[in-house]
Amino acid sequence: MERFRIEPGVTPDRVTALQAILANSHRFIHAVMALEAGIYRSQAATPRPEFAAFTNQVDTTLYFLSAYLRAAPVHPGDLPDLREAHRALAASGDRNIGRYALVNIEMDRITTA
Repeated sequence: MERFRIEPGVTPDRVTALQAILANSHRFIHAVMALEAGIYRSQAATPRPEFAAFTNQVDTTLYFLSAYLRAAPVHPGDLPDLREAHRALAASGDRNIGRYALVNIEMDRITTA
């Protein structure tokens, strides 16, 4: 970030955008790491169909974001509604099951990131 900031022609808007991308990518990675750690500390639970739907939509979102960074035309309508998918995930399953609770929390962080 510091090297980018001092490059000639870099505007404050570009620095702010890059800082936001960096912060969100860190939030995303921390959520994924928490999920991985939680696998070993929680009891097994049957995967919910809503989990598969959510992760497929996250995969689609990451695909389009990487395409956008490669200058491909991407429009807001191309991206799935992760918030709605997260609502469906959080509403499914027994919230008292530790693994489901962990997944619901970390998937909210992924949605926000």
